[in-house]
Amino acid sequence: MSSTDTAKTAKPAKASRKEARTTIEKKLDLLLVDLKKELGETKFKNRIRKAAKLLSKGLDKPKKKALAKKKVAKKAAKLAKPAKVESTTKAAE
Repeated sequence: MSSTDTAKTAKPAKASRKEARTTIEKKLDLLLVDLKKELGETKFKNRIRKAAKLLSKGLDKPKKKALAKKKVAKKAAKLAKPAKVESTTKAAE
């Protein structure tokens, strides 16, 4: 048996938004060389930075609002079910 069999595999760490932004900037810089020649260095860098910022927006934020809405909906459903049951029993009498 080798040591890799017994060792746990490490999960890759989540990249922060800033790290993701820099990787996006590098990739866009390599892909859009023709545009870089037309716009010039400074305009191109500014636009790439803005595009990377928009693309990386919301990457590492947890979605707490969606979970909170689901919990509220569950509570409302629980409260609504007993009321429906009571109304059907009254109608039966």
